[in-house]
Formats: sequence, structure tokens, C-alpha cells
Amino acid sequence: MLGSILITNDDGINSPGINYLIEELSKQGFDVYVVAPKNQVSGAGKSHSFYVKVEKCYVKNAKESWCVDGKPADAVAIGLRYLLKDVKPDIIVSGINIGPNMGLMDFFTSGTIGGALEGILLGYKAIAASFAVLRGIKTREQDILLKKAAKITAEISKIMLDIFREEKIDLININFPSIKPIGFKVTKMSWLSNMDVKLDSKDDVYQVMGWKTDNLEEAYAGGEEESDVAMVKKGYISLSPLCVRCIPEAISYVKAFNKIENRIKGIENLILA
Repeated sequence: MLGSILITNDDGINSPGINYLIEELSKQGFDVYVVAPKNQVSGAGKSHSFYVKVEKCYVKNAKESWCVDGKPADAVAIGLRYLLKDVKPDIIVSGINIGPNMGLMDFFTSGTIGGALEGILLGYKAIAASFAVLRGIKTREQDILLKKAAKITAEISKIMLDIFREEKIDLININFPSIKPIGFKVTKMSWLSNMDVKLDSKDDVYQVMGWKTDNLEEAYAGGEEESDVAMVKKGYISLSPLCVRCIPEAISYVKAFNKIENRIKGIENLILA
């Protein structure tokens, strides 16, 4: 047994992304505990609800599972403080999100990231994983790629168990391209903003849109060279390591960055499988 994992997401407990990931983590030998929203709550960030109902629910391949009528941060807080206080998971995994979480705008908006951040602020290390397809899974090929993303995320989780113990990082944000990946890139997050705002002139109602278009290239136009956005658009799997508690300590950050880059080469064969 590798250890125990608390898994959550923001797409809801019935999303294929979380269920494929639970299956693959279980195959790797992890004890998988699930505390996730009952319904989709995308864009919740790290916000909390005042009152949250929690109920036991069945999830295949999970050791134990609960669903909440709240947000990812609610799920993780309740899981760590109460439901799993005697288990003390080795790592938190949030995802796999159906949709990208690239760049700082996505980072601070995403419920997937919010669940991971909640775990970090409670003293744990976390992985957030996202599949960069816009408007949901529409084809069999995308579903196959999502399953492969789950398998690769499970392998990365094994690698990160060691790196999290050795290095001063507490989060890795993974984004998978929606096409067959050509490799891994350890990246920094882009400053790119992909948000759009529309106004209904009749009712003075503003609608905040996450993506300006269904096309990834257009929705994330720009993006600094070597950033997560640039690499995913080229077909790479992007891994962005962060230390929420030690961002100013650049030396520690660069050391962890290089170690992840070296270790990840050992599982590049999974892309070709």
C-alpha cells in the first residue's frame, strides 16, 4: 500500500474525470478516500459555504466516499478535519477537471485549485489535475485521452509523494492537452487572462464568461514562452510546481522545479503506450 489519498473535484462526484482517476489511483495501490461535491460547482475558487450537508455515497474503487452539497474547499475541510481526522491522508488530489486550469486567472477562479489550496492551508500537500478540453467531453477520442490522463496523474502522484517530502513545494498543477500529448514540460503559470464579460443591454445584466470561444488557441491567445498555456497549446503535459508558503524563496523553488523535470522523464513512455 503506497499510502492514502483524499480526492475531490469541482465537476461533481459523478464526473468521469474523478472516477477514472479514482480507478487508476486504486490500481497503483493507494487507499482512496473521496469527499467531493454532489453537483458541479465550477468557478468556486477556495470559497466556503456556511452550511453543508454531507452524506455517504457509493463510489467504485474508493475505500470510503462522501458527497457534499457544498464546494471543493468545503469538501476538503470537512474531510480533513472530521471525516478523515484519524486517517490523515498522505496527499490531496483534486480533479481531473473537465476543462483547463492554466494561468493565474484560472488558478484563482478554479474550484479544482481551491480544493487543493484548502488542503495545503490545513498542512497537506496537493495535486490539481485538469484536462484542457472546452465545453465538455464530446468524442470517444477525448474520453480515451481523459482515461490516459488519469493513468498518468496516478503515476505522477507516486513521484510527488517523494518530492513533496524532499522539497519545499506544496502544490503541483497539471494540465493535459486535449490531443495526444507529445511529452512533459515543467512550467511556470502564465499571466494570461482569458476572462470575457458580456452585457445584456436590455436588463443591465453582466455575464462573466470564462472562455471567449470554444477554440483553445483563441480562448488562450498569447501566453508567455515556456508557460503552462504555451506548452499545453503545443501538445505538452504541463506541470507547474508551486510553494504556497514559500513563494519568495526562489532557490528552493528552482531546485524543486529541476528535480520534477528530471524525475518526470521516467514516465514519458506512458504517453506513447
